Amino acid sequence: MYGGTWSSGPPPQELADFELMREMHWSWDDLQRTPHYVRRFCWDLHLARIEAQQEAEKRRGDAD
Repeated sequence: MYGGTWSSGPPPQELADFELMREMHWSWDDLQRTPHYVRRFCWDLHLARIEAQQEAEKRRGDAD
């Protein structure tokens, strides 16, 4: 996944859970208490932020 070799659809739920816990500073219990729709919203925002960062890095690289 992290090396760019994943090509079979969305990431496994375990990876999404790990990334959300890391990003949001949630414990496992925090994650379990968080409603699914909030987890999905946070996941979507996390992915949007990563995409924006990658685009910004690409633009900086193109400017060099």
